Amino acid sequence: TMLPQIFISAFVLLLPVASGSFPEVYGMGGEPVTLPCSYPESRALSFVCWGRGECASDTCGQTLVWTDGNRINYRTSSRYQINAQLLQGNASLTIDYAYVSDSGLYCCRVEMKGWDGVQTLTTSLQVQPGSNSTRTKGLAIGLSIFVLLLVLVSSLVVANYIFMKKRPGSQSLVAFCVSKIRTLLNKEAAPR
Repeated sequence: TMLPQIFISAFVLLLPVASGSFPEVYGMGGEPVTLPCSYPESRALSFVCWGRGECASDTCGQTLVWTDGNRINYRTSSRYQINAQLLQGNASLTIDYAYVSDSGLYCCRVEMKGWDGVQTLTTSLQVQPGSNSTRTKGLAIGLSIFVLLLVLVSSLVVANYIFMKKRPGSQSLVAFCVSKIRTLLNKEAAPR
């Protein structure tokens, strides 16, 4: 009589693997995205690891970040952040500045103290291309700085021209620059 219950339990556990369906998270390129993972906070934590790929029986895939709950023991990039409330049962992973290439499967593996202390969750991340707003904003800032510098240099040239014009007997700005260049060239050409 126990066999049907075991079969149904195994079927329910293996159904997501068979159908390939995992919880999905969607994000935008250039923005942070958080992959959820939690465990009962009543359990003492041994470690948490996040990796690329589907969860395996004994690993968290291609490891991205690993922590014992007190400190980060391994991290492939500073873009990967584990939630600060880790010891309160929140083992979520935040990917700062997500890229489209970050799309794919991620595994959260939590090991807790005790005989049944392993919990895994595979999540599918889909990152959509971000808007060009960041690039447009950078271009606008760059152009603004260029225009400001152009106005500043133009103002200095005009002010110098007016100043030189008001001084009787002064040479033009061009003549002044040419005379300075000739002086420099003569100094370099003079034998030593």
